[in-house]
Amino acid sequence: MDGTQFYEIGPHQITLVLRDDVGPVSPYSLLLAENVPDLTGQTVVDVGSGSGFLSILAKLQGAERVYMLDTYAAAIDLAIENAERNGVREGVVHLPIGASIVPLTEGEKVDVILSNPAQLPLPRKERENSPFYAGPDGRSMIEALIREAPHKLKQSGRLMMTHNSMANLPKSLRLLESVGFSHRILAHRRLAFRPFIDRNWLDALGGEAEGLYFVSEGVAYERLYVLEARLQN
Repeated sequence: MDGTQFYEIGPHQITLVLRDDVGPVSPYSLLLAENVPDLTGQTVVDVGSGSGFLSILAKLQGAERVYMLDTYAAAIDLAIENAERNGVREGVVHLPIGASIVPLTEGEKVDVILSNPAQLPLPRKERENSPFYAGPDGRSMIEALIREAPHKLKQSGRLMMTHNSMANLPKSLRLLESVGFSHRILAHRRLAFRPFIDRNWLDALGGEAEGLYFVSEGVAYERLYVLEARLQN
């Protein structure tokens, strides 16, 4: 439903106008936001900007420039409006989609890549412009981001992203290491399954036995993590 929402993250209050076709701020983005550090003077790319929540927070945390990137044009329009509404429009730049998942100009590198990627395993896309679907195993956006990040980060840069258990966290940690990242988990939380999660499909992928989710007192839960990855010298 269209409307206005208010979010308090540390000392910041963020006001977002939301629309039916651009999803509200998810528990994933909120957990990532709670772990975004001081970014004074840094350059940031927000991959999958949606309504602009993380981009706005990055500016409020001191980032000099924030690139907004989303495959859905209406989301970018709304994100820019929300940046203006929160007084951080200066230094917020729309980065058009391109051939790679982080389509910076050739040779440009940034300090931080922020992302709450689509990562829900589903047998098929549930609708156009889905904020959830990322292939049958939920990994297409995660893997593209991890493989691209080393080429778009400064040597001291970092990738900060959400990752749920349903998209096979151990596989992503191995991939991070294989492309030259060290990594750590900054935060974690359990979330009860929401209605759009297809538990039968998760079971077809290995379910509880593969650690994709767990059940406690008859309730199925996913695990949600915030990862920080840094390039190793």
